[in-house]
Amino acid sequence: MKLITKSSLTFISASVLFFLVGSIIMYFSVRTIISSNLNDTLLEKKINLEKQIEPDNVERFYSNDVFVSKTNSEITSSFSDTVLIENGKYILYRQLHFHYVVANQNYRITILQSQTKTDLLIAKIVIMNVGLAFVFFLILFFVNRHSVKNTLKVFYSTIQKLEEFDWNNNERLHLDSAQLFEIKRMNRVIQKMADTIRKDFELQKEYTENVSHELQTPLAIISTKIDEMMQSDNLTKHQMEQLALLMETTNRLSKINQALIFLTKIDNRFYSEGSTFSLNLLLKDQLELFSDSVEENNIRMKLNLLDTTHIYMDKYLAETMIDNLIRNAILHNNNTKEISISIENNCFTISNSGEKLPFPAEKIFDRFSKSAINKKSLGIGLSVVKSICELYNFKLSYSQENFHTFIIKFKS
Repeated sequence: MKLITKSSLTFISASVLFFLVGSIIMYFSVRTIISSNLNDTLLEKKINLEKQIEPDNVERFYSNDVFVSKTNSEITSSFSDTVLIENGKYILYRQLHFHYVVANQNYRITILQSQTKTDLLIAKIVIMNVGLAFVFFLILFFVNRHSVKNTLKVFYSTIQKLEEFDWNNNERLHLDSAQLFEIKRMNRVIQKMADTIRKDFELQKEYTENVSHELQTPLAIISTKIDEMMQSDNLTKHQMEQLALLMETTNRLSKINQALIFLTKIDNRFYSEGSTFSLNLLLKDQLELFSDSVEENNIRMKLNLLDTTHIYMDKYLAETMIDNLIRNAILHNNNTKEISISIENNCFTISNSGEKLPFPAEKIFDRFSKSAINKKSLGIGLSVVKSICELYNFKLSYSQENFHTFIIKFKS
């Protein structure tokens, strides 16, 4: 739920509660005031009636709004409401009971005052006030919403800039200036954090690049020396096996180092230029490079190239991306030995049979995550694929059911 929606709902809920409570209080307040006026009117009628009463004419005052009856006891004057039926309709009256003595005879006199007009008046007052309150509420609601929206404009701008900010870019994060102290403080903290993260990111990239380059020469020297030692005729079988193992390990380190350098170049946007070419033709060339490996491992290759798809990117990166996906499918296949590749709806899909992952699927693109599955794997190929896709904003996804499936959705 958006903050402005939450604010609006809170405002509406509070307003509705306020109007309900306010309407009830107003109704009873108006009712009390009008009842007090009716009481005053009844008292005036009582005073006028007492002035006219004489011993021989008490009962003649009996009428539709005055009731006179004899009583043996005194009663206390009181006001109350009553309902009478007139012409089949229920009419609400305010009444006054009081005691009157004429010629040693006790009388109970009741004076009535219709509340029909007063009820209509109360209804009109309540409706009018509720209507005015509703109009006032609407004005307040839109003023409040507009005010909150303007207040949060800088907040939303900050979120959008954070979402769109490219940490690989050398530019500094720039946030809009704010008037509110809280938003200004938040932007200041975010700016400081962004600068720190960007600095750490740059240092990390620089460190990786420097270490990788520095390792190239020692690894090349080690590889050369091992090769020279293996040319010797004085080596035993055991020594030759140890040197071969050492050479294999050195070559593996060299490949990992080259892959890290390659990733650093991608992160630094070294491959910024591109061209448009046919993905189908590129795939055909890559499959020819793997034909011997596919045949050697008795893998059944299924191709479904329904569409001719053209993509824009650096061709070397495209070759590397497809190469790594095919190599991964071959390397991590199982006894089923099946690979399926399709190009359709601007998507490249590759599926292969294989064992279940020994780690969570979301870690499939992490560096060195697969080294425990296959010792021949460097554990960095899919990470390279992910970096290339992120560079060109391609959507890369992975799923595992009966087959391991990788899908690249290219930009239209």
